[in-house]
Parts: sequence; C-alpha cells; structure tokens
Amino acid sequence: MTDVVVAMAAVGLAVAGRVVVDVFAPGVLAYAFVFPAVIFACLIAGLRSGVIVTVLCQMLIWYFVIPPQRGFAIDFPLGVGLVVATASLLLTAWAVASFRATAVRLREEQQRHVELLSLALREVDHRTRNNFQIAASLLLSRAAGQENPDLRAELQAAAGRLQSLASVYSNLALSSANLSTVLLHEHLREICERIREGMLPAGVNLSFDAEPIEVPAQTAVSIALIVNECLTNAAKYAFPDGLGAIAVWVRPDLEGNVLITIEDDGAGYNPVKNDGTGSKLMDLLSRGIGADLQISSGTTTDRGTRCELKVPLAG
Repeated sequence: MTDVVVAMAAVGLAVAGRVVVDVFAPGVLAYAFVFPAVIFACLIAGLRSGVIVTVLCQMLIWYFVIPPQRGFAIDFPLGVGLVVATASLLLTAWAVASFRATAVRLREEQQRHVELLSLALREVDHRTRNNFQIAASLLLSRAAGQENPDLRAELQAAAGRLQSLASVYSNLALSSANLSTVLLHEHLREICERIREGMLPAGVNLSFDAEPIEVPAQTAVSIALIVNECLTNAAKYAFPDGLGAIAVWVRPDLEGNVLITIEDDGAGYNPVKNDGTGSKLMDLLSRGIGADLQISSGTTTDRGTRCELKVPLAG
C-alpha cells in the first residue's frame, strides 16, 4: 500500500508538471518529468514504487503525448524511443533503489553498533559503580574497628568520597544519547540523602532545593566531591550540640553558570579547621573545572558557614 500511495503521488507530480509545460509548448520534452518522479518514488518507498511510476507514466505519455495522441498507435521510431526511455527509467529505478537499500542497511548496522556500544558502556559503568561501593564498604568496615577517632574520621571521609564517585554512574542522564551527562539535581539529592542518613545527628535538618540541570559527567564528579566535602565538614564540626540546619540550593544563572550554595547555622566558619586535606581537595577540584569556590561566614543567619560554588557551563 505504501508503494502504491507513493507511486500515485509521484505520478501526480509528473502529470502536473506535464500539464504546465503543455500550456506553453505541447509535446515538448515528453519524458522530462518522469525521471524525477521515478527517483522520488524509489528514494521514498523503494524499487516497486519506482517500477509502478515508470509503467504508469510511460502509458500516459504513450496515450496523451506521443502522436497520434489519445491512442496507442505508434510508429517505429517513436516506439523505439519509448522502449529505450522505459529501459532507462527501469535502470534508474534499480540504481536508486539499490542506493537506498544500501543506505538503509548501513544505517541499521550503525544503529546496532551504537546500541552495542551503549550496552557495553552501561555494563562498564555498572561494574565501576560496584567496585567503588565495595571499596567504600571496606573502608567503612576498617573505620568501625579503629580506636583512633582521627583515623576513623579519615577513613569515613575517604569512603564518602568513593560513594560520591559511585553515585555518578547511577545518575547518568537517560536522555543523553551518548551517556556523557548527569542530571546534577538528582545526583546531589542522592548525596544529601546519604549524608542525612549516615552522618547528621537527629536534631540537624538538611534541606535540598534544586532546579533540573544536566551537566557533563566529569564536571558532575568534581561538583559531587566538593559538595560531599562541604556537607561532611558541616556534619563533623558545625553542630557540637547536635542541633541546627543545613540548606543546599542549586540554581542556573543567566550567564550559563551553575550556582551551588551550602549554608548552615552551626558554630561558624573557622579558617584553621578549614585548612586541611578536605579544603585542599575542594580547591583543587574547583580549579580543575574552572569554578569559583568561596567559603565564608553565613549570610542568611547570624552565624554558620556558607560555601558558594559557581561552575561555568557555557561553551
């Protein structure tokens, strides 16, 4: 049915062109519009549609255009011309249909290749995520057996960083055809949930407010580690009495940046405590993605610490 519909449309276009030409020069260029019609039909529907167009157009030309008009009588020279034109049209239809079939086959092979690569990449991501999770579990297990509180805290922090890396592979954007971007708001929400459940006292509230943002996967890794460090520092140092609140905001701005703000109402910003390995790691990560990281005293409350990260995404 598709072949017939496309063929009828192509014949209609050829007839319309023939009618227009006959208004100004009757009988001139008898086959001028048949070749484009055959090529059109073959490209859209294939060889059968092209053959249908060839047969119908040649019959119409024989009856209406070739003298004597409105009849199938024909002299030898014009008959030879009709046969040669028909053979040429059939050859054209075969060549165009072969090209179309080859193009379709190559496209299907390419699609299968892309699907295979996507499946392989997902499997690698899955195995990588599991390896990170196993390593993090081992660190947490060792931390639980340590009597030295400083060593235990460092092992827990290292496990948290590995868990942040692992969560990237869980949040690869499904809308991304090449699996190279991450839904940042979902990724950071997962980190906040993990910090809330695993590190914060019951009296500390952690709120998260974000707009949907998609970022490159490597950028998401750095952002996640920085946010993880900020939240971990707040959980460790900001609330000695076990009471307080932490707020996380994620917003795009008009200049193509992503703004991540983490603010607590805890004990306040202490430059001495914030000059350790975690701070050096955050500074290194922010410089690696061309971001601007500012850590200062809280601005929305009378006390606390505020971390502001501006990540450029434009270009």
